[in-house]
Amino acid sequence: MNRIGKYACLEIERRYLLRKLPEGLRVQSAGWRIFDRYIAGTRLRLRRMEPLNGDPVAYKLGQKYRSDSQGPAETTMTNFYLDRAEYDRLIRLDGRDLTKTRYPFRYRDLLYGIDVFEGNLEGLVLAEIECESLDDFENLALPPAGWIDVTENASFTGGHLAGLPREVFEATILPLMEGASHCDFRYRQPSRNDE
Repeated sequence: MNRIGKYACLEIERRYLLRKLPEGLRVQSAGWRIFDRYIAGTRLRLRRMEPLNGDPVAYKLGQKYRSDSQGPAETTMTNFYLDRAEYDRLIRLDGRDLTKTRYPFRYRDLLYGIDVFEGNLEGLVLAEIECESLDDFENLALPPAGWIDVTENASFTGGHLAGLPREVFEATILPLMEGASHCDFRYRQPSRNDE
């Protein structure tokens, strides 16, 4: 990741919607079960990462956003680690939740993160890959057949998916996973004014 100012980093990534899990993905012990809370009225995300291999749990508070000058693949990210007591205090804040398991997946010498979602999003599988530069992003090798590039659709970011009602998922995203070749899905989370 490239630095933006003193504390933030530029994250450049491509996202894909998968119709099915890559062969053998669930049998590995590498990966993390991730619980995210997108804190209401902010750009903050509270994250708990439980390694599947039994290593210690990591707790993070992050701010991830896209500025007006950034393209769909770019976000500004600031993270810092918390201890359990800090996490327990912050988890009391209202927000929209998202739970997933992230598995590493290597394809053609590239390392992807495969996210398998739970709860209202059960059945959703996304892949993402981080790139070092926009040149790397533009010249990225083609992914496995059947992966749908959803990088330019902000509805497939964690902040938009968190709290997505099951009926919206079933009416919009699920049909894409069952055979659509492109994605026109757009979803806007209710704002504080809508509540």
